[in-house]
Amino acid sequence: MATVLHLKPLYRAPATPAESLAQRRVRRGSRAAVWLFASLFGLAAATLATAIVVMLFYKGDLVRIGPDNCYIGAAPANTVAFGSLPLVHRLVYVVVGVVRATPILMIFWSLRALFGGYARGEVFSPDQARRFGRVGVWLCAYAVSPLLCHLALSATGYEIDKNWAHMASLQAFILGLLVFVIGQVMQVGREIEEDRGAFV
Repeated sequence: MATVLHLKPLYRAPATPAESLAQRRVRRGSRAAVWLFASLFGLAAATLATAIVVMLFYKGDLVRIGPDNCYIGAAPANTVAFGSLPLVHRLVYVVVGVVRATPILMIFWSLRALFGGYARGEVFSPDQARRFGRVGVWLCAYAVSPLLCHLALSATGYEIDKNWAHMASLQAFILGLLVFVIGQVMQVGREIEEDRGAFV
């Protein structure tokens, strides 16, 4: 005589709640944003690489620089062909180009990472809060890089383009601070939720 026992499992994995329509939309839109920001990062990196090659090796007078701006093509009389500058001067401007472009690259990279988290279903995780804050930090770096480059160039005597003060830099700095603070608020909110969940 055989007896069959039906045993209940000691642990049952919690049922995963079904994804809502809004969550599906966020994930789908975030996947598109990941592609967008990855493409913008690639475009910005290619533009920087092209600019470095032009600054170092192009000897024509199509690219000119003056006290107000850099020009491609027609330029005012008070400009000089970039290729006619001494190599040291061009190398200094290569460094300036890298310093000015790095925050732009990192903004796109940080946004790609942020929306990648959203695409995976992470919304208020500590990692997402840090990614959000990183976008703000790089926005602030983008805003102050023209001033820092201006100070370094004017101190060394290599400055040609003196048009560094832009209202857009102030706006980017304020936006960067706001984004950074929102990232910190997200982190604090997550910690409060975790502390609340620890009490049974």
